[in-house]
Amino acid sequence: MTSWRDEYTQALRERDERERASYQRLDDDLIAAYTSLLERATALEAEKAANTTPPPNDTKSKDVPVTANDGSAQIRKDLTEALRSNGQLQSRIKVAEAELTKLKAKSKTDSKLIDELGKDRAYLSQKLKDRDEELRGKTKLLDDVHDEVISLNLQLNMSEQKAKALKSENKDLIDRWMARKGREAEEMNRTLQDQHDRR
Repeated sequence: MTSWRDEYTQALRERDERERASYQRLDDDLIAAYTSLLERATALEAEKAANTTPPPNDTKSKDVPVTANDGSAQIRKDLTEALRSNGQLQSRIKVAEAELTKLKAKSKTDSKLIDELGKDRAYLSQKLKDRDEELRGKTKLLDDVHDEVISLNLQLNMSEQKAKALKSENKDLIDRWMARKGREAEEMNRTLQDQHDRR
């Protein structure tokens, strides 16, 4: 039979799983939306940088080889990639911080629940101990009553045997007394008869 504490713990576990699943869906949606927005912002920055008018050419710029434009494009591309990567890292940091906050809150709740269960366990243990002591006391009382009943039964049996012996002894004494009185009456009758005969 499942105890109420097991059922309560199971219900909390199921609740945590449901909340974790909902948080996971919410976090995935937020990450996807934030990443999409960040990629669009990064693309706009890159497009803006590409459309920026270069400064007026001077005599030195005429000597710069055409390949410098390729280097600038690569730098812009690297910058765009760095911005996108930085945005993703910031997004992951925010998600990690949010998850950490939730875990701290959950840990606090779990700690409170553990404390409550510990107090409940201590209370029930003390109650069980008191009940055991009560049962031991009642068992001892029952044993004492049983012993007393046995002792009274023995005393009653002895009293009955003694009464029976006294009754038998009393009957024997009465019989002997009656026999004696009978003999005395017979002797008295014979004496009276002898006296009568002599006259």
